[in-house]
Amino acid sequence: MKYAEIEWRDGQPYSPDYEDIYYSAAGGREESEYVFLKHNQLASRWQALASGEQFVVAETGFGTGLNFVLSMQAWAKQADPEACLHYIAIEKHPVSPVDIKRVASNWPALLEAYDELLSVYPLPVEGEHVRTLMGGRVHLHLVFADVVEALESRELQADAWYLDGFDPDRNADLWNDRVFSLIEKNSGQGASLSSYTAAGFVRRGLQAVGFEVEKVKGHGKKREMITAVLTDKKQRQSKTPWYVLDKTKYQGKTAVVIGAGLVGLTTAWSLVQRGWKVSLIEKHKHVAEEASGNPAGLLMPRLSLDNKNDAQFYCNALSYASHSLDHLQKNDEEKFWFHDGVYSIFKKGKAEKLINKHGYPEQFMTILGEHELQPYLSGQDITVTFFPEAGWASPRKICEALVRACGPSLQLINKNVDDICKVDNQWQAVGKNGQSIAAAEVLIVANGVGVNQFNATSWLPLSSVRGQLTEIPVSESSLTLNKAVSFDAYVTPEYNGMHYAGATYRVGDDNPEMTQAEQDETMAHIEQCLPGIYKKPERLSGRVGFRPVSDDMTPVVGAMPDKVAFSEDYKELHHGRPRTEYPQARHLSGLYVNAGHGSRGICSSFLSAEILVAMIVNEPLPVSKEVADYLNPARFLMRKLKRAQSLD
Repeated sequence: MKYAEIEWRDGQPYSPDYEDIYYSAAGGREESEYVFLKHNQLASRWQALASGEQFVVAETGFGTGLNFVLSMQAWAKQADPEACLHYIAIEKHPVSPVDIKRVASNWPALLEAYDELLSVYPLPVEGEHVRTLMGGRVHLHLVFADVVEALESRELQADAWYLDGFDPDRNADLWNDRVFSLIEKNSGQGASLSSYTAAGFVRRGLQAVGFEVEKVKGHGKKREMITAVLTDKKQRQSKTPWYVLDKTKYQGKTAVVIGAGLVGLTTAWSLVQRGWKVSLIEKHKHVAEEASGNPAGLLMPRLSLDNKNDAQFYCNALSYASHSLDHLQKNDEEKFWFHDGVYSIFKKGKAEKLINKHGYPEQFMTILGEHELQPYLSGQDITVTFFPEAGWASPRKICEALVRACGPSLQLINKNVDDICKVDNQWQAVGKNGQSIAAAEVLIVANGVGVNQFNATSWLPLSSVRGQLTEIPVSESSLTLNKAVSFDAYVTPEYNGMHYAGATYRVGDDNPEMTQAEQDETMAHIEQCLPGIYKKPERLSGRVGFRPVSDDMTPVVGAMPDKVAFSEDYKELHHGRPRTEYPQARHLSGLYVNAGHGSRGICSSFLSAEILVAMIVNEPLPVSKEVADYLNPARFLMRKLKRAQSLD
């Protein structure tokens, strides 16, 4: 994906691809406020919101961000301070930060809001990018994708729509019956809509899908525009009812999280940012005592050629994790995040295939020719790439920073949980002799390799994988390499007098002690790729950790399905009945899981926490439905049921 090509004509941004302007040079701001804010009656609707309520605005075409910035400013003045605006904008051709900044210079009163937008503006990587602004009062969802693809894979329940693409005569992909139908699908009953256009086929198309459309006076010299209200919301049966989520509204904002590693703490942090109080239970004396206790590790995505959901999840996870770590580091005195980019070494040809397959921009992944890493490399048939948004960090110190960021809303309880059970609508973490350690309507199991130790989660196909991290003493030559390098192993720059390299991968090995064989294996990988740079340690030095990995090597994130109900409701699935005839999934209400992140936890945990918490509080998901389904724990049950296999 590339930034939009823009020509500047008399100070006005113009798209040569669509032969149309982004906004009117005369009165662009006033037109936006008139068409979208005024004719969706947003002032009165926002003033009527109660504390804690949310409102969803959806826009077709983010463009230069003008509508968003104006909406954010109006929200700050008109909505309750505890209400939350979710602004979801779909954009196929993202405008570059340089061009957005130039646009912002036209309106001095908007510069502060534009600066906040630009401070979190993502790279043009396909998928959804969620950013929090105004101290959590506004969640911006930028969906960089084709509008049909984006709307087909989401269930937004929008309260208001801004139809703001280029002129219908010049942008048929955005103005057609399929798009109108998808807008209705993604709207809540009574959703409003406005647009600067009054084209007859647009009015008829919206009327055909259930909107009551009205022509009103346009802005300035424009004679007419349209407003609309959805009065006939269609009922649809899901094609995958086993992945439909409950819409439970929990009475209190309290939760129990089991596990104080990176996954448990990112989950707690996401809840705390929404005003929840969290009891975090950890069997060890301190946080990050197991795999998350490593002194250093890489933030890098997993790049898949053939699995679109996997590739999209990890690329969007990299963007969100990098953004989250920037935020944490900015507000913390202790250095734990090194946003310096990562060199990654591929076998010849693979990097080119990845870029061509997924359209990665050079700001995300670039192939290097003559570069600073070249003198260190051996003469292999390889390609060197650079990931500017990647980096390396101390997982242990991230966990400690997350505890500080949560503040008094987080209660850390150092006890061992023997089991979990539900009593009087409360999930309880139970210790020795059956005593209750903590209880709440919501309980999240995130205790790494111990996730399937409880009766309710015992069927989850998660196993423990042993990994060994090696500490390498610094040398004169090693200090010259100031960025992390990823290959068959990885190695970090100097940190606290050491380089950290790893990590090995041993399935079914429960040995907690370091072994010379694995240290030698790691050093052999390094010497083969970067010969003569790093000194071989004179003794065993490093750390062993055990990482939870699912059978399909993908994280497990979502509501816990009721296995007994699934076996009853979907037992005939293998006979080929239409999917729409099956009932909606039944879950163990209030119980959730976040696990199986393996060796990519620094990358995947932040976005996974946001996905899970969005499910809990009924917010728009920060990923497509396909990606959420890809992570859903029910996938393991459905694979068996489709093959007529027993769930016992």
